[in-house]
Amino acid sequence: MYVNLSSKKQRSQEVASHIKELIRDEKLKPGEKLPNELELCSLFSVSRPTIREAVKILISQGIIEIRRGKGTYVTEVPGIAQDPLGLDFITTPNLRLDIIEARLLIEPGAARLAAQKADSNDIAKIAASVKAMEEVVYRHKVEINAELDFHRSIAEATRNPVIMRIIPIIMESIEKTYHDAPRTSEDHRHAFEEHKLIYKAIADHDADGSFAAMQSHLEASYKRTLARQVPSAKNKEGASD
Repeated sequence: MYVNLSSKKQRSQEVASHIKELIRDEKLKPGEKLPNELELCSLFSVSRPTIREAVKILISQGIIEIRRGKGTYVTEVPGIAQDPLGLDFITTPNLRLDIIEARLLIEPGAARLAAQKADSNDIAKIAASVKAMEEVVYRHKVEINAELDFHRSIAEATRNPVIMRIIPIIMESIEKTYHDAPRTSEDHRHAFEEHKLIYKAIADHDADGSFAAMQSHLEASYKRTLARQVPSAKNKEGASD
């Protein structure tokens, strides 16, 4: 499983590349703990500085992470670094609206694909997020986790590995910008009703209906966000999650 790199140049890069290959081949799985530093030195026949440099390379690429007091682990989604879109460096007051505009280009198509490919397990997962959101609305609370899980579940139902990575990143971005456009329980109620329509269309394997329902939801979400946006950001026209 591990190879002897004692005679190779650029050993830290070689170690990093080999560990990435193990992950791609699913010999190391997301969330799995790597051997400790001394064990890796022995497995690869290299020095501790070489292993440490390889670990730095893999951490910088979002492939592994160090959990304090526990060890080094493969990340849950290898290869995706924190803030991969660089949104922390976008200072525009309209970022929340810009995100929804981007979602309008991606998520209706994802909903269409989900309607075509979703199996019973996918539909059950989407239904569970709708039920969780219903409970939030019933309690007149303001929570977004169930809403974001809804969209992540649809991404998973597409079976498309690119969409399955892009949409969760967008959902994380929404969490980061949520404070810019706080919503009310009434906003959540409207979003819930819209989610139900999307869910029904996907469950019915209605591709066109799913596309239209998602598009309508995001257009309404844009308007809700615009209404809740801080005053300086209200220079666009035209969203709960």
